[in-house]
Formats: sequence, structure tokens, C-alpha cells
Amino acid sequence: MWLVGIGVLLTMFYVVDSINYRKAPKEVREELAEPPDEWHFEGLINLIFLGVILIAVFISKPLFLREALMIGAACGSYFLTQKSIHESNHFNFHPIQEVAILFIGIFSTMMPALDWLKANAGAMEKTTPGIFYWGTGLLSGVLDNAPTYLSFLSATVGKFAKPEMLAEASGVEAGAVTEIDQIQYLLATPALMEYVVAISVAAVFFGANTYIGNGPNFMVKSIADQQKVNAPSFLGYFFKFTIPYMIPTVLIIWFIFFR
Repeated sequence: MWLVGIGVLLTMFYVVDSINYRKAPKEVREELAEPPDEWHFEGLINLIFLGVILIAVFISKPLFLREALMIGAACGSYFLTQKSIHESNHFNFHPIQEVAILFIGIFSTMMPALDWLKANAGAMEKTTPGIFYWGTGLLSGVLDNAPTYLSFLSATVGKFAKPEMLAEASGVEAGAVTEIDQIQYLLATPALMEYVVAISVAAVFFGANTYIGNGPNFMVKSIADQQKVNAPSFLGYFFKFTIPYMIPTVLIIWFIFFR
């Protein structure tokens, strides 16, 4: 489904770019046909720090080791990267600060909602992967997709992987069942794994529908504004890119995999 989604987007962008290229004045087309400028990489040491972060994502124990590795990688990247590279990229912390404030607000207020979902998800009557796909997706577009993903994952756990049920099946006390056990149960059960897949796919693709659908979207917009690069407004982005490109993509994914 990732291949389908990315393939649809690349095909649409290729068609649009080809049409725009043919419409461009001859001088512009000749300029684009010239040999590209020479380029080279600097700051390759940051690939090591990127690898550390990618590995840290999969670490769950001991507690806080994952976070410590990520913070250490970020600090190492900042202090070991040459200042000239930061200056050439006009690097500063302003865009990151805006996203950090947004995330602190979201995650500090969502914990009660997550607890409520876990406790009351069992009361939901009709649930299908398709419903979770659209629910996660629509909210990912108007909220941030990370907390939306966590919310629907909590609902899935509360609906299908209650500690009491897993404890009875494995012959242990309910208090011994951890959140990791619950997630593993969902992933090990094909029918339930479809819910996790639907939530994951929706959070990623619908998160591209708005600037606030994903933290990096908002950060890129902030960087563009800071560098005086003309970027669409919030509604302009929605009408110019989301409606003609993203909505057909998520509809195709739903029709093929989750309907």
C-alpha cells in the first residue's frame, strides 16, 4: 500500500510537471536543459547520528534509553557540525521552537483522552479497519498525526486487547500484562493487525493534508517563510495540493485495501 500511495503521487506529479514544462517559455526550457550545477555533500558525520536515531526508535528497554540516545544524537550533531554548514543553511532554532511548543501543548493535554479511550473503547459497537482508517485520517489532517495515531491505537488496544482477556488466555494476573504485550497481541493476530495497519497508513498519508497534520510540515512552512520563499497559505495548500492530489490518493488506498 505504501508503493500504491507513493506511485499514485509520483505519477500525478510527473504528469503535471510534464505539462508545465511544455507550457514554459523556450528560454526556460533551454535553461533547464543545461548541465546541472555541480554539488557535493558536507556534514556527512550527521548520517551517523541519523542512524543512531533510527536504531533508537526500536529500543524499549531500559526505560528512557531511547530518549537519551535521541537527545545525545541531536546534541552531537549540533556541536560536531561545522559552523560554516549551519551558516550556509541559515540554521536557527526558531522553526523547531514553534513545533516544540505545539507538541508540548498537544501531548500534555492528550493523556486523559488516551486513558479514557482505553477504558471505554470496548463500548464501541461496530468497528472495522475502514472506519479506523477514515477516523484516524480525518483527525490527522486537523490535528497532529502522532497523537491521533496514539489515540486510535489506544482505542484498538482497549477494544481488542484488554489486560483481563490476555491474562486469562496466558494464565497470568492482569497486572502482569504490559502495553507491549497488548501491542504484540494485536500484531500477532492477522484480523487485528489490519486495524494497526489502517491506523498507521492513515496517519502518514492524511498527515500530509495540512500544515498542522504533521509537525515537520509546520516546520518546513516556518523555514520557507523565514527564508522569504513563497509558500501557499494554510487554505491555499489545502485547495492547491490536498484536494487535487492527496484526496484521490487516500481514496485509492481505502478502495483497494480497507473498504
